[in-house]
Amino acid sequence: MRKLKLYSAASLDNKIARKDGAIDWLPDPNAGEGYGYQNFLATVDTLLMGYKTYEVCVGFGEWP
Repeated sequence: MRKLKLYSAASLDNKIARKDGAIDWLPDPNAGEGYGYQNFLATVDTLLMGYKTYEVCVGFGEWP
């Protein structure tokens, strides 16, 4: 059986984005400390995300 891991960034009030959809409170993974995100991604073989998250990620340009 495969392991399932969840990686989610959330604020202390358990929100992922602001009401207007902004994620400006998240640290920029390309500017300094990535908080282990690259190491975590190296262990992932499948990525599942919602449509709204996908739309935001497409707007970032090249996938990190």
